Amino acid sequence: MMHRRAFLVLLLATAMFPRLALSADLSNPLKLMFVADAEENLIDVIDLDSREVIARIETKFPVDDLVATPFAPVLVYTNIEQKLVSLYDLREQRLAMEVRLPIVPRHMVLDTSGSKIGFSDSVDGGFVLFSAYGGSIIFELEDFPPSRDVLFDPNEIEIFYSNSATGSVGMIDTNLRKTLEMKVADIPGQILSAPSRSLDGRYVYVANEDTGEVYSLNAFSKTVNRSFKIGNAPARPYTTPDGAFLYMMDKDSGRFMSVEQNRFEQYVDTQIGAGIDLVTVGRFDRLSLFMSTEKQNYYLFDNISRTVVESGIFEHTPLDSLGSVDGRTAFVAFRDSPAVAFIDLESNEIEYVEATINGAGALAVGLSNNVCH
Repeated sequence: MMHRRAFLVLLLATAMFPRLALSADLSNPLKLMFVADAEENLIDVIDLDSREVIARIETKFPVDDLVATPFAPVLVYTNIEQKLVSLYDLREQRLAMEVRLPIVPRHMVLDTSGSKIGFSDSVDGGFVLFSAYGGSIIFELEDFPPSRDVLFDPNEIEIFYSNSATGSVGMIDTNLRKTLEMKVADIPGQILSAPSRSLDGRYVYVANEDTGEVYSLNAFSKTVNRSFKIGNAPARPYTTPDGAFLYMMDKDSGRFMSVEQNRFEQYVDTQIGAGIDLVTVGRFDRLSLFMSTEKQNYYLFDNISRTVVESGIFEHTPLDSLGSVDGRTAFVAFRDSPAVAFIDLESNEIEYVEATINGAGALAVGLSNNVCH
């Protein structure tokens, strides 16, 4: 009788608190989205199929950035003030490891294999190559210049970065653990964007925010092979998932220029809308969603008709955007709204999923069609 009574109590508890009794499966990052709160010490986990929050991860400190490794159940997040990197085991749903870095991790980038992370600091400088699986520092460069997001080459040997102080694009040789810099700007001290690259790694692109130019650097010959004058405030260049086009945008004028990457022939040169600096591209490089981290307008651009086919205004200001692996959906997080927008790029339908308390501070998915950043 005592055993039966205990069984009945267990059944009752399961019925009343199903989330506590049966925790969600977080072991496959490819099916998940992670949204860090802008103020609170928490990360909400969204199931990409059901489009609902299925778990909330409590953290020791506010989360400044995060990445999820696509092929292992590991979530990595940082706190700038503490110089702290935390590794969270998604299968066991527990904090597995904490590592304090010798630099401030203002910028973090996951490599193309999903196994290594590059940390850089755009204020004080320094670089750390970090094992996302082992939770250990592979090597560090103490005399590394202040730099934004680094860029991993698909060969996993070279890592590119921008050095505004010298007006150069640099390259870290991870085998030799040495750097080589290639001058692109005429005047040292001009502000350079973080680099982007072509899908095959042949070309590296960087914007000069002072002159309004975008430079194309041949990664093999280490020379500038082309430059484009875009406007007064160029955004970071973007390359499309299928590898066909290089996108260049001017935030001041809203100018959008697209060139074909092999022959660098101009495909589109038009005005879309002021402030554009975010883009998510759909299947077959057909439809592109342009947004702004400063304004609430969005524009859906058709690469076949070469026109804006839909436009609208979000209720809040985007923080970041990512694309689904199949290119059908854009995910947009907002800095001032506790919700994430799921936007169907083909039907232009928008669904908002409630997540976080105060709005997003960082956004990640297990795998995205956003490439070459």
